[in-house]
Amino acid sequence: MQQCFMFIDTGNGWTPVNDSAKDIAALDSFTIRWGSDSIDEQPEPAVMNFTLRDKTGRLAGQALTLAGMKVIVQFSDQPRWQDLQPSMGGWEDLRIPISSLHRAYSPGSPESTDSPASTMLAGTVSTGGSVEPASGGGWLLKLSATSRMAVWKRLQSQGPTDTAAKWDGAHWIGTPSARLAEMNRRASAQGAPEAQLDGLALPSSVAPYTPSDHPSQLDLLHRLTAGPRLPQWHEVYDGAASTLRPLFLADPIAVHLTSDGRLSILTGGETRHALSASDIEASTDLSITEPLTQVVINAKRVKSDNGKLSFDDVEITMGDQNRLPPQLTAMQKSLTLDSDMLAIDDSGGVWNSGATSNVSDTDRANVAQWLESHDLRMVPETVTFNSTRIDPARLPWLYKAAPSGPFVIVKAKASALIGSNGRPSFTGPITTIGGTLSYRWRNGKPTLTQEATLAALRPLLTNRITWADLPSGLSWQQLDLYICDLSMIQTIDASSPTAEKEGTQ
Repeated sequence: MQQCFMFIDTGNGWTPVNDSAKDIAALDSFTIRWGSDSIDEQPEPAVMNFTLRDKTGRLAGQALTLAGMKVIVQFSDQPRWQDLQPSMGGWEDLRIPISSLHRAYSPGSPESTDSPASTMLAGTVSTGGSVEPASGGGWLLKLSATSRMAVWKRLQSQGPTDTAAKWDGAHWIGTPSARLAEMNRRASAQGAPEAQLDGLALPSSVAPYTPSDHPSQLDLLHRLTAGPRLPQWHEVYDGAASTLRPLFLADPIAVHLTSDGRLSILTGGETRHALSASDIEASTDLSITEPLTQVVINAKRVKSDNGKLSFDDVEITMGDQNRLPPQLTAMQKSLTLDSDMLAIDDSGGVWNSGATSNVSDTDRANVAQWLESHDLRMVPETVTFNSTRIDPARLPWLYKAAPSGPFVIVKAKASALIGSNGRPSFTGPITTIGGTLSYRWRNGKPTLTQEATLAALRPLLTNRITWADLPSGLSWQQLDLYICDLSMIQTIDASSPTAEKEGTQ
């Protein structure tokens, strides 16, 4: 693990903070709290608390004017030879292992498309903080920053209107795609990230808001896209840029068995081999989640009174379709989603501004399978990824203030547990949905940790794998798996998969 790098922009372009040649300051430590604590909560903007060690007092003297300053925190991926500084000489002059190259250089500008570095957070410095003398001389600046998603939370001005009498002064009138485009336009004008749907279908029509109701754009985004795929909206970083993207909690994930007998998941063109529990700091205590028996969408119904439109809530309920054990359904527990989707038109033709929407039978079946997976899977109460065990340059997706995407943990004590459905209670696809990133120096060495909140994902279960399906030349004695794990495997790779792309996501 090398040190993390911070860049600041006070209006004159990106400047590396912890670059001795610039003589600005040193990044002493930081913590980043990001994401959500559970699947039933949408993420809040990430917050970073950080400490800079300023030997000269130059930055400390400007502390009162740092609020609003842009800031980016990165760690390096595996670099190429061309990414090294000319001062290091030719490759024949280097006396370090190739695997340690990422520790020997400082990344260039975060705006560079060729920079071999991963961005953990991009945001702006908040007001407040403190300046205090450092024990070894100089000053310690203790500041905080918020991610750019915070702009979406602050934007809550009036939306587009229409002078027709039927709207009675309502705003945010228009099609769903027009609403999203307008929100992106307003966010971009404020230097905030735009929202990308990543294939998520919008409803046919959405209800507007009364003149006295001014929700934030972040709430508008959640209500515009709420649906059976259970999108959870996170800020995702790429260099100096970021976007808001949905994490689809209810989408199925295919678990692969490689030709050499390892569990893996293919995501974004990358093969992610299962992580060994021995490389992870995890509690042996497992969280028994409160069972959910149904997903309820609070959609909208439109009515007309003397030619003026009004809207109220209508519930769309998606149950378990008898997949859950009876004792779990004795008391109903719902995951409730607030939506602006127009589901019923009782206006007698006055609405006439788009069709209604509902959920399909396929949506209901997928939600039922997700409910079963959610209720019959357990995850560790605490999980920490530590740079002293797993190098961030090798698996960068574990050390970002954004969802990791799907992966699998194996060889845990809990891997032997079998659920009432005959499938693993622990082993299966999971993802990070939130956590706390911490960076500090210990005994002269930098350490980066991610104390993560995990969510179980639904394994794709359309194929039934048996021992006879194993690749020829691979005996069951070579598999470090339990028999119940076969029920989770969807695909057996006929040949060795593409090597895990180190340093990419």
